[in-house]
Amino acid sequence: MQRYILQRLLATIPVVLFVAVITFSLVHIAPGDPAAVIAGDFGNPEDIENVRRQLGLDKPIYQQLAIWLGNVARGDLGESIFSRYPVTELIAQRLQPTITLALASELLAVIIAVPFGILAAWKANTWIDRVIMLFSVLGFSIPVFWLAYNLIFIFAVRLDWLPAVGYVPISDGIIPWLKSITLPTISISLIFAALITRM
Repeated sequence: MQRYILQRLLATIPVVLFVAVITFSLVHIAPGDPAAVIAGDFGNPEDIENVRRQLGLDKPIYQQLAIWLGNVARGDLGESIFSRYPVTELIAQRLQPTITLALASELLAVIIAVPFGILAAWKANTWIDRVIMLFSVLGFSIPVFWLAYNLIFIFAVRLDWLPAVGYVPISDGIIPWLKSITLPTISISLIFAALITRM
């Protein structure tokens, strides 16, 4: 089993490298000059050239790619041109909410879907089966953003039970944490629940 997992992990390395090269190339093929964007509306040609030199955009593309891959291999993902913070720091700030939301959504989807799926199979070709399959079809059909907006409107705006935005870490208390993830978890989990129910 460990050997199989190791083989699968090693097989992802060429794929990741290929995607990285394609992404890097697309950024350079795309119209526009990132140095001009960073320099701003009032940047003169000298400012743009300075930015280009600082970012290494004056070097040949293969050298830029080699430098970039070397930095990524060392865990240096660079600095955000918008916030001026290191990219790794920005990712770390958003890691806990992302993992929390993913796990909570999957858990809720399984809790909803497995009993529904078993019930639909047990009561096959009855009205119960049809109602559950209707739920499943609706779960696939309803856009997530539409469901999320409606949940926000009902539970955050109208009833004022849950927050519309923001994330509260679990270290600040279970109830505030649960309140902060409830609406996005429901929005995401219904799609997964529909898929698992069908299976």
